[in-house]
Amino acid sequence: MNTKTGLYVFLAALALRLGLLFGAPSIPEAYERFDAKAYEAVAVNLMQGNGFVEAPGRPTDGRPPVYPLFLAAVYSVTGHSEFAVRLLQCFIDSGSAVLLMTIAGLIFPPAAALGAGLLAAAYPPFILYSNMRLTECLFMFLFLWECLLLTRAFKEGDSRKFALAGVLHGVAVLVRAPTLLFPLFLLPVMLLKRFRGLLKGFVLYAVISTALISVWTVRNYYAHGGFLAVNTGSGWLMWYAIQDDAWDGDRIRELSPLREYPELADLPRHEMESIVGRKVVKYALTHPVDYSAKLARNFWRLWTLPVGKVMISEVSPLYGTLYQAGHFLMLAAALCGLFMVTKANFIPLLPALMYLAYVSAMHSVILGTPRYRLPYDHFMLMFCSAGLVFLYGAVKKMRGPAR
Repeated sequence: MNTKTGLYVFLAALALRLGLLFGAPSIPEAYERFDAKAYEAVAVNLMQGNGFVEAPGRPTDGRPPVYPLFLAAVYSVTGHSEFAVRLLQCFIDSGSAVLLMTIAGLIFPPAAALGAGLLAAAYPPFILYSNMRLTECLFMFLFLWECLLLTRAFKEGDSRKFALAGVLHGVAVLVRAPTLLFPLFLLPVMLLKRFRGLLKGFVLYAVISTALISVWTVRNYYAHGGFLAVNTGSGWLMWYAIQDDAWDGDRIRELSPLREYPELADLPRHEMESIVGRKVVKYALTHPVDYSAKLARNFWRLWTLPVGKVMISEVSPLYGTLYQAGHFLMLAAALCGLFMVTKANFIPLLPALMYLAYVSAMHSVILGTPRYRLPYDHFMLMFCSAGLVFLYGAVKKMRGPAR
């Protein structure tokens, strides 16, 4: 894709995001709740020289460092302007649409790449979250940039691109931790004979990203007196994923593993979650059929419940139903996009495919809320665009003989 096309996609995305920022700022503000307040608290403490502290005398264990640093940097320059954060994020997320278009352009025909960029520009959840002081916007930009470098590294066999992808992976994990284990997930692929030539680059990718993340892991050890790779949350979410009453329709219930293990209440959060995580693993080993059924249920909900349906249903149940129907149509088109996968584009497509497999597995093991899936919706849109191109070609081919 040429620079002019990328600029048009960027400007289209930016116009939609700025439209929300200036036209209806109360909508994203209404959904900035617990997480946004926690990141704000850490950022303010950083500005005051107190370090990564969420509350007085309480070093944060639930918030990775990069997003609070981002907030503190913007606040320091703009005089604590929340508007400036949202404005900058509108530009960042518009860049994400261009990154997706560029990735798609390395894999699929130009029409599919352009379609992917335009879909990302107009996708309502991306527009909404670009205006919220949450980690999604910054993470998605870093994550897509990393995926672009990996796509080029697979296509070109370039170790330098693997190394740069390692830097971005480390920084992205320190924004949001769910992709922490992706290098391990990718490792079996790299050991295949066909990809042995890429092994050196992959090692650079894994080592550089691990080195960056380990700086925060060491900080956690000294701050909390135990091992904590990035932040707490995994054990809690693993427990959530096997609860039959975790959902009230499309809304998540507020539950705690302490209802089942009250004896853990006085432990530090990371110790409590470690114990809970081990109990969930024990349950999985002793009840494999039941546990597998729960994972399958989580997988289905992860991909079929669209981001923002609960918000829209609060406005109108009819709008919520139509929004759900639109999501199913997009999934159907994305499945058609698989017909665009060929021997020629399979290798550069591998990073995106492996990310989809990774998120499907990891977010079935933990509670897969739609918001957690949001960064990976880019790939759904990419395959959706490719599917539309495939369907257009199929219809055109059918009409040809008839004429």
